[in-house]
Amino acid sequence: MLPAGPLLWCFWGGVTYLEKTPPETPAKGAAMKVHIEMDMTPEEARTFMGLPDIQPMQQRMMDEMQARMKAAFDANDPEGMMRAWLPLGGADTFQKFQKAMWDSATAMLKKDGK
Repeated sequence: MLPAGPLLWCFWGGVTYLEKTPPETPAKGAAMKVHIEMDMTPEEARTFMGLPDIQPMQQRMMDEMQARMKAAFDANDPEGMMRAWLPLGGADTFQKFQKAMWDSATAMLKKDGK
C-alpha cells in the first residue's frame, strides 16, 4: 500500500511521497520576530519617521565653517585653522586631552612596574 500524501517526482526518475504534517502553532504569548526591509533615501526615511528637515541648518553650518577655515588659511595662521576645525576649545583642548592621555598611560606603567 502507498503512503498517504502528495507525490513528488524527482529528477532521477524516482517517486517520493511527502508526509503531511499539521503546522506548528506557537505557544500562547510567544514572541514573534518580524523583519521589514525598506529601500528609501535618507530624506524619505526622515520624512517617514517624522523627523525635521535639518538640511538648511547643516548647509548654514558648513558655509560658516568653510568661511572660517578659508579666512584662517588665507591668513596663513595654523592656530586659527585649528580653532576653525576644532571649535570646542581649539588646540588648547586637544593639548589638554593629549596630556591627560599621556598622564594616565604613565600612571598605568608606574602602577604595573611598582
